[in-house]
Amino acid sequence: MTKQQIPRPTQRMGDRIRAAREARGRSTQSAAAEAEISSGYLFKLESGYVGTPSPRVLHRLAQVLGLDYWELMGLAGYVVPDGAGAPSAVAAAPPLASPRPFASPGPVESPASRASPELPAPDALGRIADALEGIREELGMIREAMAAQENASRGENS
Repeated sequence: MTKQQIPRPTQRMGDRIRAAREARGRSTQSAAAEAEISSGYLFKLESGYVGTPSPRVLHRLAQVLGLDYWELMGLAGYVVPDGAGAPSAVAAAPPLASPRPFASPGPVESPASRASPELPAPDALGRIADALEGIREELGMIREAMAAQENASRGENS
């Protein structure tokens, strides 16, 4: 009796990345090096083993492999703006209870004037993704420092 294999949530994204890489005749090593990630991490991405891939990594891979960034973001499970190149399977996903439009920062406007928000330029989106990734890394370091302090204070109180 064999156990039925349940598809991983990011398997479609991984299949898309692998197909694009192979269509360009790129090895895992060369594509990973150009995207500034390890070949092992690219293998995990292509196999669907990365549950929440970094937007920064997806942005780099999209550039290296000629893929649409928003398509990868949607396949990875991120919410993507309407009309941002998301594949139909992602666009057909059930809507959120109260969707919020993706709008560029600016002065506060009335709801009526925000009927059709404009997306930032792709290079601005890359900078936003890089900034968010940096914040994520800093939060990880802060958590580690807090845990180390907590452990040290436990040792002093013993």
